Amino acid sequence: MKLLYTPIKGYVHTVEAVLNYTGLREAVLPVATKPFEADNPLVGINPLGKVPTLVLDSGEYLAGGPVIYEYLDSLHRRRRLFPAKGPQRWTTLRQAWMADGLFDTFVLLIVESWRPKDQQRADYIERCMAKIIAMLDQIERDVAGYGRLDIGQMRTVGALQFLRLKMPQVGQAAIGLDATFDPLATRPALAAWYKPLVRKKIFRESLIRLD
Repeated sequence: MKLLYTPIKGYVHTVEAVLNYTGLREAVLPVATKPFEADNPLVGINPLGKVPTLVLDSGEYLAGGPVIYEYLDSLHRRRRLFPAKGPQRWTTLRQAWMADGLFDTFVLLIVESWRPKDQQRADYIERCMAKIIAMLDQIERDVAGYGRLDIGQMRTVGALQFLRLKMPQVGQAAIGLDATFDPLATRPALAAWYKPLVRKKIFRESLIRLD
């Protein structure tokens, strides 16, 4: 299998953490990909042109984190990251979906920050940041119910790690944002859960890095 994704210095993608957890690192060839470049290898594979994209040995491709995570979770013999049934399955999927929303909303801020400051939309930035705050507050409430590691928690770690890594840069480039914003600063339950978990091996072992 080939994994097309965009490595980021200092950040382990959720798909990398899933590969580490499932023991499938050696079964996947990582392909460094920059989706915004015209000659990237996504062209001709995934018409949406987004990462991550997983190309199977059959030649078929799977796109989108949730699809790839669940596919990889079907290939190993450890405890599943996706609960098979019952209330916990829906709670886990909701938490994973919200973490995806946190990540995606922050990416919108990143893209907006690429504009010259006199062309940025202050109201749009404010709305995105309000959604990020609301999702972080919900995660703070959810932490008390977290049990064994699942895809919801794993995706939450990834979203938080990305936000903490990129916020100083985005906060300086985008109008109205605080570059010192830390999602853990006023959320003690979230901080107490996140800090020891992110130091675990599965969240530290990355595949490759772009120069």
